[in-house]
Amino acid sequence: MKIEQILARLETGLGATKLSSQVQQVTLTLSQRTRASGARHFWHEHLRQLQYANPALPIQVNFPREPCAPKLEIKFANAVVDSFSISGMKSNDICQQFLDRANK
Repeated sequence: MKIEQILARLETGLGATKLSSQVQQVTLTLSQRTRASGARHFWHEHLRQLQYANPALPIQVNFPREPCAPKLEIKFANAVVDSFSISGMKSNDICQQFLDRANK
């Protein structure tokens, strides 16, 4: 794949959104032993776009060995943590819900 195509995929789409400066950290928790295809697709596609659009934002991905429901946490500047389950959701729905919560 050419560099222009790679950059075009990173710069366009739902995940290529500049987040509010109030967002301090994003954490995705995804068990190694569950089949969370929507969460895995979000990790591979949208989370990379978010990182490219917000290079200073720390994004952490946790893979615990024990089975657990996938979840996404948003830490804001005022130390509030918004955590929500993404179990059974499609990747575009996860991204849209994340953007709605992050930019409120």
